[in-house]
Amino acid sequence: MNNNQQTEIKNLWIFKTVSPNSILELRAIASNKSPITKIYRADQFIDIDTLQQAFEDEAIKLNQVGYNIYVVMNPIKESFNGQSAKDEDIAHRDLLLIDIDRATASKEPANQAELEAAHSLSEDISTYLAGEGWGEPIKVLSGNGYHLYYKLGQLPNDAKHKGLVESSLKELANRFDTSIVKIDTCVFNASRITKVPGTIAYKGKASLDRPYRMARVLS
Repeated sequence: MNNNQQTEIKNLWIFKTVSPNSILELRAIASNKSPITKIYRADQFIDIDTLQQAFEDEAIKLNQVGYNIYVVMNPIKESFNGQSAKDEDIAHRDLLLIDIDRATASKEPANQAELEAAHSLSEDISTYLAGEGWGEPIKVLSGNGYHLYYKLGQLPNDAKHKGLVESSLKELANRFDTSIVKIDTCVFNASRITKVPGTIAYKGKASLDRPYRMARVLS
């Protein structure tokens, strides 16, 4: 197990809230493998640290055999007993995700220029939102772009707030999208999965100028 991965994956808990009643869903996806979903219930572990360690170990193990690793971003209801969380299984909205990536579809990893353009756009967006009273986001290098996570408290998981998140993303996209990088306006669903830091983002075939990168929390 890579020591950098072991250290970095613990930064997941900076934005992913865990409590004694939490249910975590790990999702592992690869283009040439069957998807894997694993559920972790806090009440089945001695304590939160043990829960988190079990999640981290499995995430890195699956990542090292070629899976991209994700976690359900918002809290899952304590009553959940299914195999994979759907929108109706989410207790409330904890986070707003602004996902910045290349504007053009590509099956390969981002190159440095594309990554720098995504970083520049993320800085423009966070500066603008700070001026609107949003405060500082948690900033993450997703591997091929950048994520901004804004804490929402506990917004209800209902149609009204789903619409607010969707319209907010579209408004930001209209304001900030360029021909090179854009905001993903489709990440408004309550059961959204998001990249786990400390894991390698596998996309297509890597090359010298388009390498695989590890997702990392930056601030």
